[in-house]
Amino acid sequence: MRYASERAETAYFMRRLYRQCLTTTSGGNLSRRVSVHEVVLTASKSDKAELQPEQVGIVTLDGENLTPELSLSIETSMHLAIYRARPDVQAIVHAHPVTASAFCASGVPLCTHYTAEGYAILGDPVFVPYELMGSGELAERVAEGLRSGAACALLENHGVLAVGGTLLQAFDRLEVLEIAARHTVLLKQLGQARELADRQLNELDTFMGRPASRC
Repeated sequence: MRYASERAETAYFMRRLYRQCLTTTSGGNLSRRVSVHEVVLTASKSDKAELQPEQVGIVTLDGENLTPELSLSIETSMHLAIYRARPDVQAIVHAHPVTASAFCASGVPLCTHYTAEGYAILGDPVFVPYELMGSGELAERVAEGLRSGAACALLENHGVLAVGGTLLQAFDRLEVLEIAARHTVLLKQLGQARELADRQLNELDTFMGRPASRC
């Protein structure tokens, strides 16, 4: 099977995403670059809890399905647009974790400044205004939003997305984003919260090899 190990890894992370309650049986999609011009991408109409390597398709960056026996994810165009816009991105995880997705439908900002781990791993997520799922307009908006170098995005009234240099890194970022969303909810319920100061955020930026973002 072509790209057997890469397709097996992608299927594994989708099953893991489901086990961690970060997506539903029918929801979410994962992809990773496998060459300069090709990516592997989870197919639609598959049980995410039991996804197997042969249910992961191969598609070119121009959108040609090299596994015509599979129906590719409706968000294929979004994945491809991100890869074209961000040469550094090697993997993408898109899903609908409950708490983080609630912030996508709320006017309340999801804060990543409550823990050093959260900010170090995520930085500041970008917010992408609503477009119909699976549409070219959504693909363009998400790719444009991520051009800033952001590690993750909140898609208005939709779900969340994380990118990375590997599937493990993208998966970790999405998982930490859900934890940051839970922290935001819990701290608002507690009524008191201590955000990291600008000096501490800049310190973490430097620690992670990012430009300091606060004056």
